[in-house]
Amino acid sequence: MKKSTMLAFTAALLMSAASITGHAASAPTYDDNLILPNPASAPGLSNVVLVPVASPQVVQSLHDYVKAWENAEQKIAIAKAKRDNHEQLTKADKKWLHSKDKHNYADYFRTHSLGRVHGFETALNWNGENRNKNEYEYFETPKYNEKDGFVNSYGYNVLRGMVDRVNEVVQKQKQVGGPMTDEEAQALEDAILDILAQEQEHVSNEELRHYMNETIWFAAKETVKNKASEEPTAADEHVVDLRKAINEPMGSNDYNKVDLRSAIQQ
Repeated sequence: MKKSTMLAFTAALLMSAASITGHAASAPTYDDNLILPNPASAPGLSNVVLVPVASPQVVQSLHDYVKAWENAEQKIAIAKAKRDNHEQLTKADKKWLHSKDKHNYADYFRTHSLGRVHGFETALNWNGENRNKNEYEYFETPKYNEKDGFVNSYGYNVLRGMVDRVNEVVQKQKQVGGPMTDEEAQALEDAILDILAQEQEHVSNEELRHYMNETIWFAAKETVKNKASEEPTAADEHVVDLRKAINEPMGSNDYNKVDLRSAIQQ
């Protein structure tokens, strides 16, 4: 290595070490209120709301979620009635009946919403229900004890509290059989949006508002996607009337072709 290059490299190392030493010796400040158990600035109403209480994406994803759940419950009820009356079940009927064997709309939503909370907890280094002492660069969060319980980060407490309230409503809907009518679906949608509004009302941190919106949006979108893979497709539900297909008159230059194998298997 050339002498000039070696000197430059040595100088860079010395400057870096001096910078680190000076930084460590100075009194550090930490202004990330979301990671602290007691935010330096108390949460309050925000004068300027940069993130709406419920973003348009959240409203749409929740609507799609409750309507998909309502449609599934209605189709399952029809299939059950046919089965109980000893009627022949179609391929779609059988698939609807089996769609609730392992998973349902309420439990999927709970899994994805809690998973999102823990994802933010890990990514943002929050302390959340940790039974061991968490050591950060300039402070530490004590571990669980019977007197004080968990000492969680502010961001975790707010996000987990909202998700728990939403899941309580969703699980109650599951217990009564899910939304079976437009009115029940609308009531469920409104109840979730009300919780989101109530929880965000006293949160002045716009970053945290975004996480609250994103968590509900993600849980609703992922649940609909998961259930769509377990339910009949539009092709599965297409029913062919064999008598009509065979006897329906066609144009003079057309052939009345019927794929019986395909029609029977629909």
